[in-house]
Amino acid sequence: MRRLIRALLIVATIGALVVACVATLFLRELTQPAGESNIAQDFTIAPSESLAVISSNLESEGLVRRAIVFRVFADLRNAETDLYPGTYKISPNMTINQILEMFRVAPEVQTAVRFTVPEGLRIEEIAAVIESTGVVSADDFLAVARDGSQFKADYSFLSSLPDSATLEGYLFPDTYEIFSDATSEEIIRKMLDTFAIRWADSPLSSATTGRSVHEVVTLASIVQREASNNEEMPRIAAAFWNRLKPEFAGNQLGADPTIQYILGESGNWWPKLDQLTVEQINSAAGPYNTRVNPGLPPGPISAPGLFALQAAASPAAEDVTYFVTKCVAAGERPTHNFTNDYSEFLQFQEEFLACPK
Repeated sequence: MRRLIRALLIVATIGALVVACVATLFLRELTQPAGESNIAQDFTIAPSESLAVISSNLESEGLVRRAIVFRVFADLRNAETDLYPGTYKISPNMTINQILEMFRVAPEVQTAVRFTVPEGLRIEEIAAVIESTGVVSADDFLAVARDGSQFKADYSFLSSLPDSATLEGYLFPDTYEIFSDATSEEIIRKMLDTFAIRWADSPLSSATTGRSVHEVVTLASIVQREASNNEEMPRIAAAFWNRLKPEFAGNQLGADPTIQYILGESGNWWPKLDQLTVEQINSAAGPYNTRVNPGLPPGPISAPGLFALQAAASPAAEDVTYFVTKCVAAGERPTHNFTNDYSEFLQFQEEFLACPK
C-alpha cells in the first residue's frame, strides 16, 4: 500500500512539474515577440476567417513565433467571435496579447493612395511624385532616402552600396498603393521590396559575375537615360562596358546623361545638351562627369527599370563602343547607329548634326 501511495505521489509530482514547465513555456511565448523590428506591416483578417487560419497567417508572416500559442491564448480569452475583419498595422516586436487586443477593436478605415514612378527619374523627381500624394513631403522623403546605409542590413542587394550613398537607383519604378498614414520609411521599404522581387525573379543575380550589384545598377541607370527603346538597351550596355576595358583609350564612358545629372536643377533636372555650350559640358564638376573621369561614376543617376537592369547585367555580346542617334523623320521612333570604328562614328555624328532640327 505504501508503495502505491509513493508511486502516486511521484506521478503527481511529475505531473505538476510538467504542467509548471508547460505553463512557463506558454507564458514565455506570450511575452516573447516574433522579432525586434518596429516597422509595421499590413495584416488582413478576411470576413468569416477562422481563428486557425488567422493564427497560421500570423506565423507565416513573421508576426508571431508559434500559431498554436496565439490560437490557444485566443481560445482562453474567448476571443474568436470578437476578432474584427479588416487590415491592421502590426510590427514583429508586438506581443501576442497586444496583437489580440488590436484585433478586438475594429480597425480604422484608411484611405488608399496610388502613385506611379516612371522609369528614369532621379531621386528628387521621385520625391516630388510622392509629395503629390499628400502623404509625406518631398523633403521628408529625401531625408530618409538619402541615408541608404540604414537599409543595408535588411536588403542583401544593398551590400555593395557605399556607406555614404543615397538610395538613388534602388527605388524601383512601378505603380504603388499606400495608406494615407504611411511614413517615408514605409514607402521606401515598399519600393526596395519591389526591387528585391524584380531582382530575384529575373536572371539578374546570376548574371552579375565579376561585377557588384552597385556597378550593375549604376550602369543600368545610365542605360535607362541613354536608350531610346528597350530593344537597344543590351547593345548600349555592351558599348559602355566595352569602353571600360583596358584597351579602350581613356577608360571613359563619355555618357551624356551623367553630365545632365550634374547640371540638373529644380525645374530642369535633365537639361538638353544641345542647349548647353561645350565649355559648360566639359567643365561640369564632380566625379559624375564621365567625359573627364575614367570608369563608372560613384553611383546611379536615375531609377532603372527591369529592361535596363537586365541589359546592364547581361549586355549584348557585341564588340561595339560607339553609338549615335540616327536622323529620323518627325514622329518616328529614335534609334541609334552602332559601330566599333572611330571613323565610322565620326561619320554617323556628322549625319546626325546635319539632320534637320
